[in-house]
Amino acid sequence: MYSYVTYGLGVSSILPLPELTAMEGVNADVTIRLGKSGREVPETDHNGSYFELTPQEAYLYWEQVGGFVVREGKEITVDRLPGVEDSLLRLPLLGAVFSAAIHQRGYLGLHGSAVAIDGQAVVFVGASGQGKSTTAASLYARGHTLLADDLVVLDMNHESGVPMLYPSFPQLKLFPEAAAASLGDDPESLPRLMVGIEKRSRVAKTGFSPQPVPLKCIYILRTDPAFAIEDLLPQEQIVQLIQQSYGALVFKLWLKGAAAAAHLRKCVALANSVPLRWLKRPRDLESLSELAQLVEGDVRETTE
Repeated sequence: MYSYVTYGLGVSSILPLPELTAMEGVNADVTIRLGKSGREVPETDHNGSYFELTPQEAYLYWEQVGGFVVREGKEITVDRLPGVEDSLLRLPLLGAVFSAAIHQRGYLGLHGSAVAIDGQAVVFVGASGQGKSTTAASLYARGHTLLADDLVVLDMNHESGVPMLYPSFPQLKLFPEAAAASLGDDPESLPRLMVGIEKRSRVAKTGFSPQPVPLKCIYILRTDPAFAIEDLLPQEQIVQLIQQSYGALVFKLWLKGAAAAAHLRKCVALANSVPLRWLKRPRDLESLSELAQLVEGDVRETTE
């Protein structure tokens, strides 16, 4: 078995997961094993996927990959289809599947990217294509610590009394032009996430730490002709947090009944704990340095 740490959890896996931070001797909070799901092949939606979720067990299936059973946030059983490559299998495993385990463990997951500035976590969320990963990459290039890209995990019940962000793993997912503009990389030297996908995997060989970081601010990206940072109105805050939560985007079935009430309470607690701000900026890669400096200035101004 391989041993890793991610999202503040020790992971024991029968599968190699090179994206994660290897760490021997960790207690296994989550165990990943191969096995049969014991279910019939489900009827998938227009995306070729099927999700069935309860507070204790989740079943996730992709017709090109196979099925995953997540139990009580502690055990993930992978029922892969014949011939599926590990790289393809890891895409849902380290994203949607892990988000189900995170949800079962009581954490709040946001669909976004995060860096640490002066030891405080800042999170970038927004609609698809707004530049969450690119914004995080531009700050990472300026020497700030990468914390997460895609799934941001927050502990709303940390013993410190403040929301804590548990880092994911040292990888950014960037389109070729974004990798070149934000990090100065040659996109052709970066591997694709999978065949047929333009996004590239950019490993953060330095500037990553698995240690939890207190949350400072959440920025919601929005396209605008001019740069600006503005506080959200109170009535906007909860709506945005629900819209940007990983469960709402991927697993809409979570937001029903008791699960919806629990999720709402976490969002309210988060809105009461940290500022939520619009981060308005032009949609051009040439202004990334100015964008990064704007965020740095805002974080440091509100810290003084």
